[in-house]
Amino acid sequence: MPVRSADPETDEVGRFNRLSASQANTWEDCPRLWYYQNKMRLKFPQTPPLFLGRAVEECVCRVLMESPGLVFPNAPLDVMKNGADNLLPLFDDEVPNDFLSWCESRVNTHWPKIRDEMHEEWSKDARKSGNWHDYDMDVYRDMCVTALRMHMDEVMDCKNRISESELTEWREGKRFAIPAPDGRKKEGSHPLARTGECSLVEAWEIARPWFVDPDAPQFSLNAVHPEHWFQGEYDLVYRHGGRIRIMDLKASRGGGDRSGNYVEQLRIYAMLWSITHEGQIPEALEVWYLGVGVRKEVAIPNAEEIDFLERKLNDLWHEIKGSEVTIEDCPPIPRALRGYSEGGVKTEDPSESRCATCDWSALCPNGTGDDDLPSGGVHQPPGDLKEYDLTAFADLVPRVSIFAEVFSVTNVPDKAPNITIEKDGGFAFVRIVAEESEGVLTYPENIQKGDTVRLVDVVPSTNWKGELQLKVDPYARVEKAESSEEGDIGLFDFRARWNIVGRVAYTTFKSGIGKNGKPWARKGLVLLDETSRVTVEGWDNSWPSIYNTLQQGDEVAILNVSLDAWAVDVKANLEKGSTIHVISRASD
Repeated sequence: MPVRSADPETDEVGRFNRLSASQANTWEDCPRLWYYQNKMRLKFPQTPPLFLGRAVEECVCRVLMESPGLVFPNAPLDVMKNGADNLLPLFDDEVPNDFLSWCESRVNTHWPKIRDEMHEEWSKDARKSGNWHDYDMDVYRDMCVTALRMHMDEVMDCKNRISESELTEWREGKRFAIPAPDGRKKEGSHPLARTGECSLVEAWEIARPWFVDPDAPQFSLNAVHPEHWFQGEYDLVYRHGGRIRIMDLKASRGGGDRSGNYVEQLRIYAMLWSITHEGQIPEALEVWYLGVGVRKEVAIPNAEEIDFLERKLNDLWHEIKGSEVTIEDCPPIPRALRGYSEGGVKTEDPSESRCATCDWSALCPNGTGDDDLPSGGVHQPPGDLKEYDLTAFADLVPRVSIFAEVFSVTNVPDKAPNITIEKDGGFAFVRIVAEESEGVLTYPENIQKGDTVRLVDVVPSTNWKGELQLKVDPYARVEKAESSEEGDIGLFDFRARWNIVGRVAYTTFKSGIGKNGKPWARKGLVLLDETSRVTVEGWDNSWPSIYNTLQQGDEVAILNVSLDAWAVDVKANLEKGSTIHVISRASD
């Protein structure tokens, strides 16, 4: 099965602490690179090709979900919204003669919406980089057609090689336990079944690979190692003819160092499949380079190689995920760049260093940075008589726990209730911004006025009216309780303002149009210190002009900020009265 969910009763690792192929490859590229991007969660620049690649994959999958035997070439893009079971099979004279032309028509239907949605998502990303309009949208649209042309090779192979028993079983309605997404829920004989030799429509249905349903929740279709320390998500898994073949879609031309990582990723996926399928080894691994229409075959690891790869990855998990990792554990030792030409063809390795193009060169000792990061301390601004205590990021306390009584509950259809709590004559609003965490509600379903509750690890703040509010995100919860516990605080006992110091990793910017129709913009800084990372955000006009001069590697102190948090990320808010001071410049 292409999906293997975690067992919640035995999973002691957790969804956010598993190893992945991309993390393993990043570690091999450079341990320090892994540290910055996975331990410090620094986000590399989000360029349009990253989003366009996702758009290509979604478009291909949406066409694969459909069928030339059910959907007219010019049908609307939401033709499958009520499921395939509610579509009548086309008559034989309505089925297209040229399936590739049908695929191209369906791409033309789906692509504009997917492309525009991805453009909007990129536009909202605080780390976006580049210019969307520098990229030819038709080139990426053509990649969708190229992927479906490759798929048609599989359809024809299925039609020509299918056994009588496989065809009969399919016609009678036999399906995989985890079938390819096709919009069908009804059981029984397949509505597109014919008699005699396998028709092209039947071959399309039988050959349809498993892929990630674009409408499925994130992370819900992963394959998880039985011991839970590794997870992966296949692009395409072909299973017709009893042969397992795993294909990886790449919206690229296949040149450059990254092509080496694609090979390793597929070998890791072969390991994952074997471990979750009682030693079965896939019969083929391929990278589909859609920019040049090349199907690159990847050598299939044998049983011994799979065993070695599993042990190596498990050792890596214990090294970087199963224990606390510091910057000293992740030395800047980059591996040499690998040479590949278009289509992933191996060429001579380049002589340049990986560090020359690294996004974090101004932070790293192999670039122009160093590991002497700040960690709290004191700061006295020039001309100021007062010294300010600076708190290390790991010592910031954005969350609190409070025992209180429910003052009012207002139920809202299809949403979490609006809750107000009261304690010692004070009141606070409870903002439930995440209704579930790991599939469990973050609040009691039957909560009502007069209940006593503990608000565990909530994030306190004030709204624009100055009213106290307590945010419930995936790391917080509201639970009924009879009494307080050690560590619970009073309603107004949390610290409202903090002073911090850190090294600039990068700046952020996001903007939009508010509900009142007015434009808004927020700027930010992502800072590192010896202990952790923090994002500082504020309205565009709240930042002093010195913000525009900051570069990666500069060190700054920011005084009088409030705290916010989402899951493991801590954020500092630039408030009225906050000030920013440059401690040192990277250029110095």
